Amino acid sequence: MKKALPEKMFVDDQSRLSALRSWVLDQGVTEIEMSERQFWNFAGLQPLAEKPWVTFMGRQVRVPNMPEDAQKCLGVYDPQRPGVI
Repeated sequence: MKKALPEKMFVDDQSRLSALRSWVLDQGVTEIEMSERQFWNFAGLQPLAEKPWVTFMGRQVRVPNMPEDAQKCLGVYDPQRPGVI
């Protein structure tokens, strides 16, 4: 089930991967959709030497409000999203 990350999650410096892990498991999420701000806070929790993760716990991460070129560069572009021909 594709679900949008709650607005309050990953919007401040108190973000934790354990909160995201619990949310994914509790909600039965199969694809994670988040805002660009949430994505960059999520990326900030990852090891510095790595490119930002495009999956979390095997679930695809989607960031629909990020510019398309940035999505493609990072690997989070969704060619199946609504409105794409």
